[in-house]
Amino acid sequence: MFEVSPISGTFGAEIHGVDASATITPEVIAKLWETFFDYKLLVFRDQLAVGPREHLAFARNFGSPEIHPYLTHVSDVPEVSIHESFGTGDYGKQGDNRELKTPSGIHETWHTDGSTRTITSYISFLKAVDIPPYGRDTVYADMEAVLAGLSPATQTFLEGLTAMHSWGMSDPEAPPIEQPVVMTSAHTGRKTLYVNKGYTRSIVGMGHDESEEILGFLFRRCRYPEYQIRVRWEPGTIVMWNNQNTQHYLVQDVAYHRVMQRIMVTSDH
Repeated sequence: MFEVSPISGTFGAEIHGVDASATITPEVIAKLWETFFDYKLLVFRDQLAVGPREHLAFARNFGSPEIHPYLTHVSDVPEVSIHESFGTGDYGKQGDNRELKTPSGIHETWHTDGSTRTITSYISFLKAVDIPPYGRDTVYADMEAVLAGLSPATQTFLEGLTAMHSWGMSDPEAPPIEQPVVMTSAHTGRKTLYVNKGYTRSIVGMGHDESEEILGFLFRRCRYPEYQIRVRWEPGTIVMWNNQNTQHYLVQDVAYHRVMQRIMVTSDH
C-alpha cells in the first residue's frame, strides 16, 4: 500500500508511495490514519505536482479545513495560508524568546498550532514552496514522550490543572482560552503535556511566581533531543502533524526569504 520509514525512536515517519496530488482510496486513508496516530507526524517527499488545490484536496481527507483569521492566504484558495520568514538579524539569534515577534507577525518559538482555540483537534499540513538549499529546518517535539519522561509524582501533580492560552502580541484583544495541562486523546486514550511557550501564559489558580517556575520547567522539557526530530525541507515536501501531542520550532539559521503554505483541519478522530 505504502512504505513507512520511522525517523526516530519516539515519533515521526516518512511515507513512501503516496501521491498527494491524486485521488486516494478510502483504504489508503484508513491506513494513513492508523499510521498517523502511531507516529504523530508524517513526512511526504517529492510532492512536486501538489499545488494549492491539490494540497487542499489532500488535507480534506483528514478533516474540515479552516480559513485562518489572521494570516494571508492564496488568493483563490483561502484555506491555504502563506507563511513567510526571513531568518535575519535578531530574529535568527533569539528565536526562542516568547515575546519576540517577526516581521510577519508570527512568534518564532516553540508552539502548538491551535492551542488558543476552543477546539484543539488540529492537524497541520505544511508544504515547502520556496526554501533555501540548506538550513531553516523545523524541529518537532513529542509531548506524549515529554509527559511520560516526568516522574510519576509530577505527572499526578499536573493532572487536573488548567492553563490560560492567548495569542499575545498577534492579537492582544482576543480572549484567553483555558486548556488542560494534561490532555487525553479521545481517539487513542494516550495522555500528552499540553503547554507551549508561544501561547501558554499562566496556570489557573497559582500565583505569578509559582506559575512561571512550573511553566518554565515544562517549557524546557521539549528541548531534550530524545523527544525531538528535525525535518529538513526539500522541494515538494509536505509534513502532516498532530497539534494535540506535538510542538514545533522554526530554526532561524540562514538568511533566506522562505515561503511555505499551510492548511489546518479539525478532525473528530
